[in-house]
Amino acid sequence: MSWPIDPTVYLGLVALYLGHAWLARGVPDSERKHSLYFGLGLLTIWVALESPIDTIADHYLDSVHMLQHVLLGFVAPPLMLLGLSSEMVARVVRVPGVRAITEPIPAQVVAGAVMIGWHIPVLYDATLYSEPLHVVEHLMFIAAGLLLYWPMLDVTSAYALWRMSPPAKLLYMLVATLPQDGVALALIFSRVPFYEYYVHAPRLVASLTPVVDQTVAGAILMIFGKATIAIAAVAVFIRWFGSEHEADRADEVRRRTR
Repeated sequence: MSWPIDPTVYLGLVALYLGHAWLARGVPDSERKHSLYFGLGLLTIWVALESPIDTIADHYLDSVHMLQHVLLGFVAPPLMLLGLSSEMVARVVRVPGVRAITEPIPAQVVAGAVMIGWHIPVLYDATLYSEPLHVVEHLMFIAAGLLLYWPMLDVTSAYALWRMSPPAKLLYMLVATLPQDGVALALIFSRVPFYEYYVHAPRLVASLTPVVDQTVAGAILMIFGKATIAIAAVAVFIRWFGSEHEADRADEVRRRTR
């Protein structure tokens, strides 16, 4: 249950903080109210990488390792994006290549490939034996999460060439769950352990055999991985329903005033 101290994590968090501050230069104070979300995103990354979660994930339990991936790929990214104002997003999309890769289809493809690719047993085990490769994996999960959620949020999708309608966004979110569901279902229903590293890891909890631990990992990915997407879907649906309701009320007012 030790707390790791990795200087590279702190350097990365400071770099992200300074990058956010640079993007926010000249932005009115009223537009900086969402910076709290960005701070919560950084805090989520810190909890995932600098708390006992990291120690347990690296040495004992695949299920906690999966929780770490969920925090990095599905919780921190939307919080960080919510910390951007419209003007800050405009500055980001001026970077060559950003606008193209954040369009719905490329974002979906890249995020799905990262999710599936890093959970292939040979790569998953390799990250546990190689710290540099493990760092690359974590960075890719964060980046893929930012891409995945970019088209979902109004502030970040405002500069897209393809502005999705609310129904299209809901369909996008449904498709976004398929790669994680594929990985999760394989872990849940397999009766043989996929990851050799955890077969030989010490049993932190005696009842969590490698197969049971793997099943729990799949359940964590399926349930908690969907949570933030579900929250985004509810927000889109409520706004869609609200705009339709407002339009109906406006039509009713116009009919009455004729």
